[in-house]
Amino acid sequence: MSYKISLGQSSASDAASLFQQQGALWIDQLFSRRFVQRLSKVYFRKYASLSQQELESRYACVGDQRYMITTEVKGKFNSPDLYANGHLMPILQELLGRHFVISSFGSVIAFPGAGAQSVHMDYPPLYEDESTCTSLPPHAITLVVPLVDLNEKTGSTSLWLGTHNRVGAREQLQKLVETGSRRESVFPSAKLGDAYLMDFRLTHAGMANQSEIARPILYIVYSRPWFDESLNFSEQPRINLSRKQYGKVPKALRYLFAGAAK
Repeated sequence: MSYKISLGQSSASDAASLFQQQGALWIDQLFSRRFVQRLSKVYFRKYASLSQQELESRYACVGDQRYMITTEVKGKFNSPDLYANGHLMPILQELLGRHFVISSFGSVIAFPGAGAQSVHMDYPPLYEDESTCTSLPPHAITLVVPLVDLNEKTGSTSLWLGTHNRVGAREQLQKLVETGSRRESVFPSAKLGDAYLMDFRLTHAGMANQSEIARPILYIVYSRPWFDESLNFSEQPRINLSRKQYGKVPKALRYLFAGAAK
């Protein structure tokens, strides 16, 4: 079964149902290409130009020549068109309930020559019993917004569909870590404007960057309000949103940033 949808051809309910089955959802042209091009231009000027020494002193290294940056929610990044997309919000409400929040907001950049990332889940299981974990609805979902076109050269994210609710996925993950095999995975060859969602329980890994350009992706993690993602952020904040920038968030959407330090 495909995990890709096109806007206007799938209802929020159908999109949510597909996500629940696959643990991932690739949305064709969720954003306008021009909007993402503007984000990309700002990002490359502000972050991709930093030296390796600057990156290592400020941000977490999450693989070979790969850094997790808590992108400042400012300017073009402080836009409801990005974090509260009108097509996406109904899907998230179906999956996380009406009171979900933004748990973290940032980016991961893989520089030219970066090797493939180790296979992983984004967070440890909430419960020791695997059948309990896999039977529950999602508690956190990552939105990935590529800032360059993704293909076999630039790389993308290897996804093991269905592993979010499959008993035995933990054992499979251990084998994948040991072997490095990617045979059973798929990857979204997303273009600018496309985006994809991943269940926090899904097995995945960033691919190698074999191109001559940096590969940044934005991520926004949406979660149920009780979920605490701080375990992933021992070296930097989950969200970089100043009091001034918080004031620029529309009042009706400020609940999304309830967990941000202001």
